[in-house]
Amino acid sequence: MTARTATRPALALLALCALLLAGCGAQQTTRGSNLSLMERYHSSKDLLHDGEGVEPTPQADAMSAQEHLQRGLVFLSQDRPELAFEQFSRACQLDPGLAEARYQRGALLVARGVPIEARADIEAALSLAPDNARAWETAGMLGFAEGNLAEARSHFERALALDPRLAGAASHLGAIHNYQGQPDKALALFTRALEQMPRSGELHNNAGIAQAMLGNDAAAVDHFRAAITHGAPGNRVWNNMGLSLCRLGRYDEAFEAFRNAGGEAAAHNNLGVYLSQQGEHALALYHLQRALEVEPRYYARAAENLKRARLAARIAQGQGPAATTAAPLPMAGPDTGVTGAAGPGPIPGAPGVVTPVTLPPSSTPLKARATPAAVREGELRDGK
Repeated sequence: MTARTATRPALALLALCALLLAGCGAQQTTRGSNLSLMERYHSSKDLLHDGEGVEPTPQADAMSAQEHLQRGLVFLSQDRPELAFEQFSRACQLDPGLAEARYQRGALLVARGVPIEARADIEAALSLAPDNARAWETAGMLGFAEGNLAEARSHFERALALDPRLAGAASHLGAIHNYQGQPDKALALFTRALEQMPRSGELHNNAGIAQAMLGNDAAAVDHFRAAITHGAPGNRVWNNMGLSLCRLGRYDEAFEAFRNAGGEAAAHNNLGVYLSQQGEHALALYHLQRALEVEPRYYARAAENLKRARLAARIAQGQGPAATTAAPLPMAGPDTGVTGAAGPGPIPGAPGVVTPVTLPPSSTPLKARATPAAVREGELRDGK
């Protein structure tokens, strides 16, 4: 990312955590109580397949299917997904045409990390009840998870046309707009979703990315701070905040944010890269050298950036040929709130996990500090 132009962040695919739930306790009396969630799904799918081509379900069975559906909804409201899944599966076995049961079972499978098996239920639900906004939202999440953004975007738009209050559809569609370079559209969707989920750290991080892409870095910083307050993964958000603070010229705060994201060496490297991009070569060299001093054997990236910064400084003094600029600072990938049977959840970003380190605040703006003599303009050398 250049200093003045925010590039589009890489879209992280939806990481649906595969969770196989163990069998329930004594309260569960339906067949297969010792089976895992996946095993129960396949068992119910086989029964459903065996019933294909049979005469329509008798009314008594249809009523029983409704009873199982209602029981499943009660268990779902009690945060007992295993029992809910059992009831939804039984309802589907008794009445394959019960759209709500197909949707609820499919949504549970999506929430529990088995989207491939969920697709048949969601497609059946949409065929049976094409005006089910939540089913379109879940279908969009399936496309999103598979990287089919065109399909996901179409499904989310259909869901929001049917029910504008669906925060999950709005947040996912906003992430797609961010990726496709439409932060204005993304921000409108994130704002809508935040009205319903104001404490979603993932949504605040996404809104901050959209604001940064629009050049509104002060507003972006506010969203990043809210994201951290509300529990978004800190290292990615701190990195985003540091970049926006750099653009605002608040270098001390930016250093603190970068250090919280990845440690002292990473903070010196990131700030050095940004300063080099801004033509502040003396300070850039100082910070890149400090990165190597802090972690001389580990932080190889700083060594490469230091070489580039030295060359850029010589060019600025008319002492060398054209050079490649230091590697730009990335903005961490977006998150989004996912609504469904299991409630809100994040979409992880790309960077790896780092250990946060707290940097004591400084009362002196970084730009106003004296530059070490060894790296002043006119005194550049090849050594540290």
